[in-house]
Amino acid sequence: MKKVSLFYIRTYTNTGKFLYICISKKIPKIAGQYFAMRNGLYLIVILCTFLLSTQTKAQKEVKFNQDSIPPAFSKLKTYYNQPEVYLSHWEKIKKDIDNKKGDKTTDLFYLYKDRNYFHYKHGDIDSMKKYTPIIKDLSLRLHNEAEYYRNWSLLCANIIYSNASEDDMKELDKMYNDALDRKSEVGLAFSLNEIANFYGANKNYAKALPYITQAMQLFEKLKFWDEYTPLCANYMVILMSMDKKQEAQNVFYHLDSLADVSLNTSTINMDTARILMIKDMASVVFTEPQDTIVLRKYLTEMENLYRKSPHVSRIYLYSTKKEYATLKGDFDILLAYLDSCAEYYQNSHNMTNLKRMYNNKASALHQSHRYDEAYLMLRKYISLSDSLYKNDTQKQLNELSTRYNLNKLELEARGLSLKARNIQFFYACTLIVVLVAALIIGIKFYRHKLKNNRLLKKQAQELQQANEKAQQAQLMKTAFIQNMNHEVRTPLNAIVGFSECLAEIPMSQEETREISATIKKNSDNLLKIISDMISIANIDSGDQRLTYQEIPVNELANKLLQEMKEYIQPKVKFYYTPCQTDYILSSNEDIVHQILINLLHNALKFTSSGEVELSYEVDNKNNKLYFHVRDTGIGVKSELKEKIFSRFYKVDSFIPGAGLGLSLCRILAERIKARVYLDDTYHDGCLFTFEHPLK
Repeated sequence: MKKVSLFYIRTYTNTGKFLYICISKKIPKIAGQYFAMRNGLYLIVILCTFLLSTQTKAQKEVKFNQDSIPPAFSKLKTYYNQPEVYLSHWEKIKKDIDNKKGDKTTDLFYLYKDRNYFHYKHGDIDSMKKYTPIIKDLSLRLHNEAEYYRNWSLLCANIIYSNASEDDMKELDKMYNDALDRKSEVGLAFSLNEIANFYGANKNYAKALPYITQAMQLFEKLKFWDEYTPLCANYMVILMSMDKKQEAQNVFYHLDSLADVSLNTSTINMDTARILMIKDMASVVFTEPQDTIVLRKYLTEMENLYRKSPHVSRIYLYSTKKEYATLKGDFDILLAYLDSCAEYYQNSHNMTNLKRMYNNKASALHQSHRYDEAYLMLRKYISLSDSLYKNDTQKQLNELSTRYNLNKLELEARGLSLKARNIQFFYACTLIVVLVAALIIGIKFYRHKLKNNRLLKKQAQELQQANEKAQQAQLMKTAFIQNMNHEVRTPLNAIVGFSECLAEIPMSQEETREISATIKKNSDNLLKIISDMISIANIDSGDQRLTYQEIPVNELANKLLQEMKEYIQPKVKFYYTPCQTDYILSSNEDIVHQILINLLHNALKFTSSGEVELSYEVDNKNNKLYFHVRDTGIGVKSELKEKIFSRFYKVDSFIPGAGLGLSLCRILAERIKARVYLDDTYHDGCLFTFEHPLK
């Protein structure tokens, strides 16, 4: 299938509904190719005949009270192309209704509905803004939700296709939000349809399609066949233009099945004209030469329907036979049905579609090598195009002239008011200057006072913070002295006492070895306490400067295993599990070493049996290296997982230690932008993780 460009044609119905149908069209040259325009011809015929089909529906919906509305009311639609005559008759009917006694709501509803539709056909947005609120109010009084949104959608449609201002475009948002507030499926259906029209007008068909689909689903659910049928037709043509022939055929089959149900049952109420329009859509989706058999089938069904309803307009039959003749390559029949379509449009005063028929006929004549006739038909097309262009241009000029005169009057009125305001402006400026001067002086005074207040407040805060720090330091000092009094005395007493025993009491070699080991153990504990205290003091003073080295992780781990051997209790297995052959970590070796030593020392101290494991893993995705120290010791409750990192905090106060090890680990880790934490998902002891960035 050839790729085609898309455009929208607006059509109207007597019930106040509209339809924007996207049709395929290839712009022909001066004697362009007919076959590239056949979809355009088809839809133009479909759309215009649809106007007549909806008249029957309108007559079913509108049951006029003949006692209250003059017979001239039914003639209003015949004056749509004669605005002055229409308005004269409309005012006369309005006067008759006003003079009538009793409830006039229904009569006024249909009268204003017709007036609103009249302005819609003429694209008069300002008048529609006036009458749409009236018809909406009447619809609500009659509890007619469908007409409430249907007439509102007419206003939105005219705004969309009139290059209106951004403020006018907000009308569509109002309609959509109103439907949401009322939780109205009817309102949502019309709103979604208008949103699709907005994207269609901007030739954004990809965005228009989902809204058309949603609107179709709602209209089908609500059984609004007058809206559902043309939406399906629109959807099919867009799918065909996007080379989605199979999807378009599936939509057609669904629509055709609804038409058949309407013919055979009373479940779906469609008039004959609408069913014919659906059958005629076969010529949109079956466009290949091999589809002539299928198209012939639907032509036969249409002919049978026309025999049963001969009064229905035959434009659908002309359109389908024209397409059938195109597929067959029979130009004589094609030209005959083009003439029939042209005659129909001429009688219905539809000059736009008549112009298209002239152009298509010229193309068909060119295809059949009847160049003289094609030339004459092309001249008729150009003449009619010029006439329509002149009419449109004149209409636009009249509108511009009216706007110019209105703007001129507004400017004159503004000029007069401006002169009066100039005097007021002079006095106002003088007063403002005086007030501004006073204000500036006041602001300067206030800012000076505010600055002084801020300075005083800042000084007070600094004094308070200094006082709090002093109090905190005093408390920490007291806690430190109290803690160190016990933690230093304990190993020191052991060292002094056992040293005296060695010097004064004769002992065996085994006893001497055991006492020496005890002295060494307490010396190491005392040394560790003093080392931790010095490290924290240095960190707090900020005197230490960091240097980074390349650290082989496996070498560091093996070194730690050797250093911690003497702290291993008899029933404990202490081992190292590498994750790969080796990894070179860039960091401060002293800090990494001290953190791991403290973690391993804690694990071995609190594990009397079981195992202590040192391992690591590299996470290149998150750019992290994780050291894990896992033990099967006494463990730590999850609610204490942060508290154990506080200075001098001990889970068990009877176990030797200053309570500085974990606190020091966290402080050191933060210095190298790492972190140490307890993994509380491990329940067989403790699992401490030392998380270090790779870079």
